[in-house]
Amino acid sequence: MLSLEMNRMLTRVENGAPMGNLIGRFWVPALLSEEIAEPGGPPVRVRLLGHGLVAFRDPEGRVGLLDARCPHRSVDLFFGRNEEGGLRCVYHGWKFGVDGACVDMPSEPASSPMKAKVRARAYPVHESGGIVWAYLGPGEAPAVPDIEFMSLPASHVYASKRLMRCNYMQALEGSLDTSHLSFLHQMNLMSKDVFGVGDFQRFSDADGAPRFFCADTSYGMSISARRDGDDDSYYWRVTQWLMPVGVLVPTAPGSVCRANFFVPIDDGNCWWYRIRYQPERPLDQEEIEEYDAGDLDYSRRVPGTYESMGNKENDYLIDRGKQRTESFTGILSAQLQDIAVQESQGGIVDRSIEHLGTSDTAIAQTRRRLINAAQALEEGRTPPEAGAASQYRMRAIAITLNRSRTFDEAAALAQLPPA
Repeated sequence: MLSLEMNRMLTRVENGAPMGNLIGRFWVPALLSEEIAEPGGPPVRVRLLGHGLVAFRDPEGRVGLLDARCPHRSVDLFFGRNEEGGLRCVYHGWKFGVDGACVDMPSEPASSPMKAKVRARAYPVHESGGIVWAYLGPGEAPAVPDIEFMSLPASHVYASKRLMRCNYMQALEGSLDTSHLSFLHQMNLMSKDVFGVGDFQRFSDADGAPRFFCADTSYGMSISARRDGDDDSYYWRVTQWLMPVGVLVPTAPGSVCRANFFVPIDDGNCWWYRIRYQPERPLDQEEIEEYDAGDLDYSRRVPGTYESMGNKENDYLIDRGKQRTESFTGILSAQLQDIAVQESQGGIVDRSIEHLGTSDTAIAQTRRRLINAAQALEEGRTPPEAGAASQYRMRAIAITLNRSRTFDEAAALAQLPPA
């Protein structure tokens, strides 16, 4: 459990909170490229770490991410006109480029030096993997992390996102929690390998109490969960935590790889970004169609939003009949099952009343690492993980190995050669 004070430190991200300051020191997903696909198209609202922002792609194709408040009179730039060279506020016509520079101030005399002195707050952005990434911290942005999917051709990567009405940490912990797979995602009549992990269902059903081995790394943590396999083997799932909010999810060698990022919108809501990628080949049409529509009520969205059709208001479309015959939960999408349980904990769960077991080892260590890093930043020490751009040469794997192999050897199989 955590004290109430430590839980606040872990979860609060708004208004200069230490954890928000820490997350701001890392590159995080800000929006999907598809949201501003059209050069010169309408701007979109973005909210991250409690900050109101506006994103746009100017007619030249450059992406800007600005504070939503016009520096003149704080009018929302979402209503702005996306014109050649920048975004023009509709109140008095002040126009700002993607770098925040004021490029036109028609309400002031042409001789006024004011234009050169006024800037909109602009944030560094990087576009890759179907995502616009942003750095919200102070000073110069660190190098963009070299995560494998970020350098792949667009044809090899599929990115999506969904709204989660809970604190980012609940969502992150769900992705780091390997033991829940034996229960929450159990499908008695499962016919497809929806997790891309081969023998997962068989070994998960047989051994619901994996043993955990966690190793701190320069980028976060390598988390090895071991289940009993056959008589002479263990089944390993090696998850990679990319500090602060990223997770590489284990899949079998040769399967489509998976990554999750849980980005705080504010204290009580977050975005779940899901990335699937195939390093060796383009994703085929059947795979893409499965991602578009195959996750049942997770993929179906409330029109005009990135919220799943199954949600808190309709109990995630739970089917009690199918709960008796098909599914452990009666919620017929693994992704929607995750959203249901994590949102059911409340906007911000009270961790002072919980009782952790050995299966929560990775969660406890992740919390400690984040709290320590946020406290260190408050004392003026920049987190070294934020500059670990070249340290992401790894995957997450799910693999069966002879019982003579150690967790160090299992983790080593997830490492990629230097770029």
